[in-house]
Order: sequence, then structure tokens, then C-alpha cells
Amino acid sequence: MNKFGRPKEEDFQTVCEVIEKMVEGSPGLISTRNQEGNDFHVQFQLTGLPVAGHFVARDAEMEKMEERLLPTKAPDQQKIYVLHGLGGIGKTQLAIAYARNHQDTYSAIVWVNGRSRDTVVQSLAAFGRRASVAGVSQSTTGMTQQAPDMNAEADAVLRWLGLGKNSRWLMIFDNVDRDVPNDEDGQAYNVRSFLPAADHGSILITTRLPSLGELGKSIEVTRLGNDQALELLSDRSGLHRSLSDMNKLFERLGNLPLALVQAGTYMRETQTSCSKYLDLYQKSWTDLVAETPRLRDYENGSIQTTWIISYNRIRHSNPTAGKLLQRWAYLARQDVWYELFLPGSAVCLECEWLQKLAQSEIGFKSVIRSLLAYSLIEAQQHTESYSIHPVVHDWCAETISDGNDDLKTIALTIVGEAVPEYSKTAYWLFQQRLLPHVDRCLRQIGDSDLHSRLGDVKACTIFHNLGILYHDQGKSAEAEKMYQWALDGKEKAWGNPNHPSTLDTVNNLGNLYHRQDKYTEAEEMYQRALDGYTKALGPNHPSTLETTHNLGTLYYRQGNFTGAEKAYQRALDGYTKALGPNCPSIFKTVNNLGVLYTKQGKFTEAKKMYERALDGFTKKARQAYRGKEDVTAGPGWTHESIRS
Repeated sequence: MNKFGRPKEEDFQTVCEVIEKMVEGSPGLISTRNQEGNDFHVQFQLTGLPVAGHFVARDAEMEKMEERLLPTKAPDQQKIYVLHGLGGIGKTQLAIAYARNHQDTYSAIVWVNGRSRDTVVQSLAAFGRRASVAGVSQSTTGMTQQAPDMNAEADAVLRWLGLGKNSRWLMIFDNVDRDVPNDEDGQAYNVRSFLPAADHGSILITTRLPSLGELGKSIEVTRLGNDQALELLSDRSGLHRSLSDMNKLFERLGNLPLALVQAGTYMRETQTSCSKYLDLYQKSWTDLVAETPRLRDYENGSIQTTWIISYNRIRHSNPTAGKLLQRWAYLARQDVWYELFLPGSAVCLECEWLQKLAQSEIGFKSVIRSLLAYSLIEAQQHTESYSIHPVVHDWCAETISDGNDDLKTIALTIVGEAVPEYSKTAYWLFQQRLLPHVDRCLRQIGDSDLHSRLGDVKACTIFHNLGILYHDQGKSAEAEKMYQWALDGKEKAWGNPNHPSTLDTVNNLGNLYHRQDKYTEAEEMYQRALDGYTKALGPNHPSTLETTHNLGTLYYRQGNFTGAEKAYQRALDGYTKALGPNCPSIFKTVNNLGVLYTKQGKFTEAKKMYERALDGFTKKARQAYRGKEDVTAGPGWTHESIRS
């Protein structure tokens, strides 16, 4: 006990200050002692959370979360579970459902808005006030405090979660999509720095970033099953559950919860049927989405905005990835792979992003990794390719692909130059993979825009290539359109009806008409090509001889065996003079002469031709010519189609 002579003595003043600080700190000290006495219960609140009016059960995901996160599972270890997946796939709703189902199991549930560093700190500080955590101001004006004070309060909550007897809590970090700080994003943060240090408690993280799965166990939240989608759409729209009406809509929306909720909300508020909504969606996507009311149970509110943040981060961190996502709007949504871009990059030397994308497969995968990192695309392991969700694909087309001329030109070049040479191993499989991308590209650009390019030699060459692709894949109407556009454009660009490139397309039109049994039109095209090649290139040029051979095939089909023999013999003599008796092209004509002689009953001559052809093909593999396509000459023998 000390005695002081006067109240103004310096020592007396010092003691007073110490006592005042002890009084100010006593509530927190008492709270901490109470908590150390096991009083850690904090009631869970839904305030501020985007709770869905109707949650569609996801039993499989819920069971896995329970196996990992319940306090009874490894009670002496900190448990972390990560839900990752595409924005709008339902990760937040799944986390809310888990918290509601098990709120009585945990002493406290700490919900943390993970959108930015500031929202994390604010969420922790707000929880600290509700829980009366020592070191956190109990003032209701706490949200207006300066950042340093709020950071201290967040630290206090993390220390509180680390108290030895406080081990039955659940911490939910929702929407952690800005992990790892960088110079361009001041609100990015390392989520690890906000995890309690103590080795206890349960932590659930929702994110678009699959990389966060390394923090603990993880699962990708994927699209709903058809039954779940039916339940969600029916409840949201108020319409009767009729699979026949809703099946097409499910397929178009890819069973994405956000898209289904948005569709159901619009249908309910406008009394629109499924079929009508689907029609509006396909014809007027932007207007339809803009007219849909903001969704209370999704923080971003709509399809239009939910992926824009991820896209902006991608295009700043990896501009090539952003460019690829833009161009993906002109490609099919599935089966995008490295080799698709190689031929186009060899032509578009001035296109910097395409050069970077195609310079190496490792570089390509680095670009793809940026898109995978935000769950905007998916990997298809069995084909070493990548796909994009149908609604994200629509979003790319309507939101980030502005449709400028450069974008369309590059897209058209990518698919047109990708049509393979026949020397390529399993070229027909490559054609099959390419076809959906060509269909999508042409549909997105539109006939009027495509037709406006007919004066461009490069575009006409691409149309020629696409004609070959469609022809080989049995799409005669599409092939004829492409060939006709190529022909019109080449005649306009070259100003010479006998330019070799123009005649290549004429020859191919002849082949197309031939296979359609339009013999009159086919003969007209062949004769025009033959006359033009003879004048421009000479009678023994390979292109001239190819058309001569094709004309022989046409005569064979018409039953004009005399005309066929003359044409084949002329082609045979020309190949021998121009390329030698053992050139690969000569043997197809020799073989076809064998077929012709067999048909005529000239079996001795036929045998000689067959033996010569067999010997030639045994010694040399067939080779492709870059120039024109060929046609089926006779029974059992098909020839290759070659690019201009």
C-alpha cells in the first residue's frame, strides 16, 4: 500500500492511469475467463447471407462434407474442406445448407465473406462483436473504424478461435476467388494468413480456384442432375413438372443452378412457358438476361455479371488467356485442343496472342491453366482437350466477344487453316473433331458477313478448304455453298476465270456434283477445269491430269466406257511423261483401268493393271497432292480429297 501526499503528485497520476486502464479492460478480461470456462457458444445467424428460398438437396456432396468436417471426425486436428467450381454452380448455397443442418453441432459458425481482404477483416470483426470476443470493440459503429483497428479485431477473433478449449467451431470462407496478393489487385490476399493457428476446428472454403484444394480435402461442385434441375426449375417457375417441356431447356442451360434460377424467376414473373423461354434465350440472350430481376440468393445477381470479375483478372494476369476466351465464342464449346491452333498460327504471323498460344504445347497449357484456375473451363482427360459450360459459352459470345472484324477474321482463319492435309495420320478423325468448330464459327459470323469477304483471297482459300471438309463429311449442301463462295470470290479477286486457284475450286465442284449423281453439272465443271488447266498450265501438268482422271471416273459412272478409257489412258500417258512411271498418282489411274477392264470383261488386261497397281502401292505409300480433291473411281477404291 502506497500513500501519496497530494493528488497531483506524479506517482499518484501514474497509478491512476494504470487503474483506469484495468477498469477499461475488465469486460474483455472477464469475457476471456468465461470463455476459458467453456462458454464459447455463439448463435448462428443468416443475416446478410444469400439464402435460397428452396435448396435442392445434394446428398453426395453433403455426405462428403460431413465425413470431413464434423467435430467428431479427428477432433484433435484442424479439418479443411474446399468446395471449388464454376461461378453460379451452387457452392455458396451448399455451404449455407451445411451450416444450417449442423448449427447445433458446432459451438459457433463464423461466416467470412471472402471476396476481398477488406470483406474478410470486416466479417471477422463483426463476428467478434457478436461473440463479445476480447479485444473487439462492442460499439455498433465498429464498421466505420479505421483499418488498423479492424485488423486488430480480426486478429483477436483468430486468437479466440485458437483458445485451447474452443475447438468445436466451424469457419466458412465464402467466395475466396482472389487468393495470393499481387501488385495489380490490392484486395487480393492469402487465405492461409486468416486461418487460425491452433490445430483444431473445422474450415470450409468455397472458391472458383481449384488450386486452393491443396489446403485440405476438396471436391469439385458440378452441374445438377436432371431430377435436381427439374425440382429447382419447377419450384422457381411455379410450373408443373413436365420433363417433356423442360428437357431441352435443361440441356441448353447445362443444368447450371444460376441459369435455372434466373430462367425460373423470369418464367414465374412473366408467365412464360419453357419452350417460349428457350426460344427467347436463343434469339435475344442479352435482352432476356437484362430483363430478368436481380436474384437475391446469388450475390452477383445474374449470369451477365457472375463471371466478369474472373474474366477481368484473367485478362490482366494472362492477356493471351483472355483473348482465347473471347475467340472461344466462335468455336464449339467442347473439344478444344492444341493442334487446332497450329495451322492458323503459321498464317497469322501478325497475331501476337495466337503466336504465343501455339508456340509450344507447354505454352498452350500455361494459357489453359489460367482459365482452369478460375473454373471457367474443364479438362477432358481422355482426349487431352478442354470444354466450356454451355451458359459460359453463351456469355462469352454475348458479353466479351464484341464481334469486331479482326476477331472474326482470326476465328475464320483458325478453323479454315485447320482443315488437314490427307498426308496427316488419321486425317478423317481430325476432320470429325474440326467439324463442330467450323459449324459454330460460320453460324456466329453469319452468311452476310461471310459473303462480304469474297474479295479477300485468303478468305476464299478458306472457303475452298471448308468445302472440302464438308464434302468429306457428307454435308453436300454446305460444301456446295462454300465452293460457290470460293469460286465467286476467286473470280472477283483474280479477275481471271482460268487462274489455277479458281480452277481448283471448279474441279472440286465437279467432284461434288459427281457424288450427288448430277452428271451433267459435274461434266460441265470438269470440262471447264480441264480446258483452263490445259491453257494455263499445259496438258501434262499434275492438275490437268487430275481433272482428266476425274472425267474418266465420271464417264465410267455414266456407262461411257469408251470415254472413260480414253480419259484414263490420257491421264496415264501424261503422268508417265511428267512424273515418271512410278509416281504415286499413276497407280490410282492404273487401278481404275483395271476396274474398267473388269467391267468390260477384258480380264487379261484387267489383271495386268491390277498387278501393276499392286506392285506400285506396295513399293510406295500413297502421297497426297496439294491442289484438288479426287473421287471414287470404281468399286472398292476411294481416293483422297486435297486442299487448294
